[in-house]
This record gives sequence, C-alpha cells and structure tokens, in this order.
Amino acid sequence: MIVYVDELAALNALVDYCLLAVTAQLGGLPVRRGRLALAALLGGVYAAGMLLFEDAAWLPIRLASCMCLVWVAFGRQNLLRRLALFAGVSFGFAGGILLASEFSGQTLYRAGVYRIAVPLRTLALAAATGWAVSGLLFRGSAKHGLLQKDTRKITLSFCGKETLVTALFDTGNELLDPATGLPVLILEPTAAERLLPPELSWLLQELRADNAPALLTRIPSGLRMRFRLVAYRALGRESGLLLAFRPDEVRGSPPLLAAISPNRVSNGRYDALIG
Repeated sequence: MIVYVDELAALNALVDYCLLAVTAQLGGLPVRRGRLALAALLGGVYAAGMLLFEDAAWLPIRLASCMCLVWVAFGRQNLLRRLALFAGVSFGFAGGILLASEFSGQTLYRAGVYRIAVPLRTLALAAATGWAVSGLLFRGSAKHGLLQKDTRKITLSFCGKETLVTALFDTGNELLDPATGLPVLILEPTAAERLLPPELSWLLQELRADNAPALLTRIPSGLRMRFRLVAYRALGRESGLLLAFRPDEVRGSPPLLAAISPNRVSNGRYDALIG
C-alpha cells in the first residue's frame, strides 16, 4: 500500500486532537482549543517522523513525545496523571482500530501510526467539523470531567499565617469581587481556621449564612479594613453575603479574594472552591 506522508501526518494529527479532547472531557481539564490543535499538529509531525526514521519509534522517544503532547495541550500541572489518562484513552482507541483491522483485513494501525486511507479533502472536512464541535463541547472551558474533578494546590498567607489548600474548579462558582474584579476562592471553615489570626477564632464559631454583615462590624478595627462582603447566589437561596478577605500572598494561582463559607463545601477531598 502506498502511504503519503502528508496524508498520514494529517490523519494522525486529527486522531490526536480527538484523543486529547476525550482526555480533557474525562479528566475535567481546563481546555484551550489552540493548545489542543498545536499538540495534535506535533503528534502528526511525529507520526510522519516515525514513518521516515526508524529510530523515532524507539519506546523512550515515543513516551517522551506523548509527554510533550500532554504538556503542550494541558500544561505541566499534574503532568503524570494527565499523561496516564491520555495513554489509557489512546490505548483504548488503538485497540478498537486493531480490532477493526482484523475484521476488515486491512492494516489500519502499525507501529504506533494510524494508516487509514482517507483523502486529504475528507480529512480537512473532518478537521473543520471537529474544531466546530469541540468549540461547543468546551464552551466555558471543561472544568469538570466524568472520571475526576480538576483541583489545584494554592498556598495562602494572611496575618503571618500560611496554609496550603486544595481547590476544586467549580463551574458554578462565578464569584467576582465587584470592586477589584478578582475571582473569589470559597474556603471551608476548617481551611479558614488555619489561616485566620487567633483574635478572630470566634468568627468561625458564630458565622452563619445570614449574619456576615453583623460579624464584619465586630471585627477589630485594625483588621476590619482587610475584610469585605461579597454577594452570591446559591441553589435554594435567592442571595446572600459572604465574608471575604484579601490574602497577603497567593502562590499557585493568580491574585484572588478568599471568602469564608459558613458550611462545608466538600466531603474532605478538597477544602476550597474556585471558578
């Protein structure tokens, strides 16, 4: 069978884009289609290289190329976990193609390269369709997945104390501080307790869903200027106010406000929500 390098590269780039898109959906990963497209393009170039250079199919090089694709598509955070998910998706798809090869009697996949005979015009149409569909699929960014929820480690400092929190990306959390435009991180009471100074320990004991304004007036004047109220809406409640403060330092995230939730926000696997 005659294999054209350009068609093979285009086909494998399209397959890689689909595999990366599925990985993003299953893993609940933040998605930028431009990064997915760049990673897929690199995958297509590598597939062509495997056809032209035998050494390119060496296992360590193949593993490095997969890691590069995942890094370009999703960034370096949780790289190994995302690489494992991408590998699982890829192996599953390759297994399906190999099964189809057995039934069809054609070589559709060999040595890590997809070799389905598809005209470039058809590939271009499929790529355009995939790009349009993925735009709808990832509208607003895929922050929640079917297999796991994406989290981020964020270090907060306030009044000489520091704590590390695990924040879950929550598509329902669209809180912004109207005065600064900063996003609002919602802290569990236990996480806030690790961060607030001792003179505010009473605050967490008395905080409820309806008394944040009253508690704000009782905060000592030296600290009161560090706090503010942030309006929010939640299911089953028309509106409310959260007591929030601006940390002295934030690492692992852009600048933000930290709001204290009067109730637990998780089952213990994370201790903050971020949009």
